[in-house]
Amino acid sequence: MYLQEDHVRLLRAEPEYVKKRYQAVARTLYPSFGVTRERAAEMLGMSKRQLQRIVRRFREEGILGLRFRSKRPHAMPGNRTSPDVEQRVIRLRKATGFGAEQLAAIVNEGLRLESRPTITDTTCYNILARNGLVDAERRVMKRYKSFEWGHPDELVQCDLTGFNGHPILTMLDDHSREGWAGRVEGPPTDDTVVDGMTHLHPKIFENLLTDNGSQFCRMNSTMRRYCERRITGRHIWSTVHHPQTLGKLSAYQKGLKRFLIHRLGQSTDRDAIDESVRIYVDWHNNGLRVRTIGCSPEERYSGGRDPHWYERLVKALKLDWVLPLPAHGG
Repeated sequence: MYLQEDHVRLLRAEPEYVKKRYQAVARTLYPSFGVTRERAAEMLGMSKRQLQRIVRRFREEGILGLRFRSKRPHAMPGNRTSPDVEQRVIRLRKATGFGAEQLAAIVNEGLRLESRPTITDTTCYNILARNGLVDAERRVMKRYKSFEWGHPDELVQCDLTGFNGHPILTMLDDHSREGWAGRVEGPPTDDTVVDGMTHLHPKIFENLLTDNGSQFCRMNSTMRRYCERRITGRHIWSTVHHPQTLGKLSAYQKGLKRFLIHRLGQSTDRDAIDESVRIYVDWHNNGLRVRTIGCSPEERYSGGRDPHWYERLVKALKLDWVLPLPAHGG
């Protein structure tokens, strides 16, 4: 049955669910059919209240009112990130190369100082994506179970890396992810590496984990004497061709080198490298929140982090014109 003649033509182009809705509504509007609203709602598999809304829209809009409506809101002005916050994320990204999670943590420190709403990691990622700073497509990450030693200084990982021709010695506490790094003066010989390890981590610790490089190998008498003086446990060598053994240290090195590349590019200036390494290590230990441990490395290593890390980072990056600083003495 049809309420109007032109409805026959109009319904031909509509999907099947619109035609079923039309027949149910039409029967409720014709008293002679004796179809109640409750019965019509059962025919369509919906509640009486839903049917009443459809009848009201049909009376107001005709057949178009029978179509499904999008649930998407017309506008979400409250969810828009302000331009100045977006610029903070972009500037900080270009200065550091940090990922969305860490960028959000740093920017939020400044927003809290201003008593403004903070941003989420997802919001930060979307800002980076729409500004072409990261690939917008999701990367499929292989999940793995992380293993860690039981307490600070139970195991320290150590390895060499390099930046623009300068050797950099890195060390990492396996339990807390507390990191140390420094440029090695001159070629990375047995003596300079051992001197660098002593300077970076002067405390006595239990076990040492390294790869099988010449500076750390079993036949190296200089390293053996270092272990006799500095560790109470044993020197452990990683499995050959199995980089996952030093995975935490590799991630630390990757973040450090990424930061150096963003800061220095192809520069070989020793003072600039030393300063940038110092900035990164300070941020990594105090400002980085490690997801697997739920806190910063320094909090897990010593029980508390330096509360002034944010101020030092902003000043070192010369971004105090972008990121707010706490009041003097705060």
